[in-house]
Amino acid sequence: MVLADRADGLAARLAERPWRSLGLVLALNASLAACFLAGGLALGDQAGLFREATPGTFLSCAALLLIAATARAVHLRELPGEPLRRGFFGLAAVAFAVFAFDEITQGATFLGGLLHHEAGLRPAEGFHDLEAVLLTLLFATTALILLPRSLALLRHPHALAPLAAGVALGAASQTLDSFAPPTRWEFVAEEMLKLGAEAMLLGAFLVALNGALRAGAGPPARKLPPEPRR
Repeated sequence: MVLADRADGLAARLAERPWRSLGLVLALNASLAACFLAGGLALGDQAGLFREATPGTFLSCAALLLIAATARAVHLRELPGEPLRRGFFGLAAVAFAVFAFDEITQGATFLGGLLHHEAGLRPAEGFHDLEAVLLTLLFATTALILLPRSLALLRHPHALAPLAAGVALGAASQTLDSFAPPTRWEFVAEEMLKLGAEAMLLGAFLVALNGALRAGAGPPARKLPPEPRR
């Protein structure tokens, strides 16, 4: 729980000035993406530093984990004592933790390859590969789970614009991954759109956390064990 508490504290500090934090994250992502692109070009593959087990993957995983921590922080303050499955932000925290796990392990790539080579399955017409199918199903399932609970976002109207921008950028990235002709430049565009989406989604959850903090909600106090009777 120490790591979770530290992540909660970091999210709370970033949420004190959410729009400034969003601007800084966007600038950081853009700067690092430009460095990755320049480094890849120097190595002869412009997409090289965005691929698996490279700095681009680690940056994306870190962003997804921070989004999950921020969503969890909102849940702890708005629904203290309730399990994560009971609210929009708690479920979002679980979803982004799953996305981060897939990003760092490339689980969808491994599973897609396994299904193709061992079971002989092929992707649906129009999709590049089974990985694209699996990721599309994962994102669609997540949306179906979160949508019935999305009324919770009405308490945070200022978070809606960055949230919509993040969803749009993420959808554009996944569309390229699934349907566009696969080239090195296509992969670079896909990854840059993904980094932009992650920054905007983080900004949306930071705005929501700022609202929860302003409302005076705090994380649930830890229960101390009863003192022994004398």
